[in-house]
Amino acid sequence: MKSKILLYSIFVALLFISSCSGFKEIENYKGENISMGVGDTSSVKMEADTYSGYDWVVSSNSNSSVAKYDGKDNLPGEKNTDPVTQVIKFKGLKKGKTIITLNYVKKGDMLAKKTRTVNITVY
Repeated sequence: MKSKILLYSIFVALLFISSCSGFKEIENYKGENISMGVGDTSSVKMEADTYSGYDWVVSSNSNSSVAKYDGKDNLPGEKNTDPVTQVIKFKGLKKGKTIITLNYVKKGDMLAKKTRTVNITVY
């Protein structure tokens, strides 16, 4: 009986490890630092392969009362198949600091291919 429990435990552990192996493929970028005044807007630029369905989206904001996501613009590449440059804008609401996390995801996927944090200081 103990050997069956041990074999089952090993099987479950291996299954868990193999299912988490996809996490290693996620690219994590160090945060960009942005400073802005209250009421000002600032932005970050990142390439996105929107032709293949990828897009940068806001996944979290550590303090939404300090700064907020204020939209994005897509600047197309030279060809239709070139990655676009996404300009993601943030607006300062009140003095303080916040960290906004962006995920690079493909429509229909559950896991982000890349993540990036934006450290925002509003003065």
